[in-house]
Amino acid sequence: MRVLIGNGLLVACMLIFWNCVGPEDPIDGLLEDLPAVVNTVDAFTFNLKGNNYSFEEEYTLSMKPDSNSVLTTSLIVTNWSGNDTSRIFMLNSGDTTYSWFQITGNLTYSSIDSLTADAKYYPTKLLFEGIDFSGIMQFLLFKK
Repeated sequence: MRVLIGNGLLVACMLIFWNCVGPEDPIDGLLEDLPAVVNTVDAFTFNLKGNNYSFEEEYTLSMKPDSNSVLTTSLIVTNWSGNDTSRIFMLNSGDTTYSWFQITGNLTYSSIDSLTADAKYYPTKLLFEGIDFSGIMQFLLFKK
């Protein structure tokens, strides 16, 4: 009798654990309200899938551009909704604005910039800020 109860309990536990599943993996690889950031010597990426997400994130770039570098910047915002105005600031070594973006809807932006010999004009930090951002933001900066 004891063996039958033990084996039955073992089988019941196996069936319960076998049928348990975790949360579904996101199709686009992004978790809601959690930025995915890559910061290497050649590239920086910031990807965000927000749902009324408020954030202020600052990153010091690992890349060290020089006068021989060409910087490519890309910003894509899709599925934007709401009344949010988000901003991205690219700051140089003196913490002055090198370039900035204001996001008030869906957009696609890209640029390729050759850098000058003056190192104070290279971006060294990025600041991302938004209040109640809803949508998908993909920002990419890389050097060649």
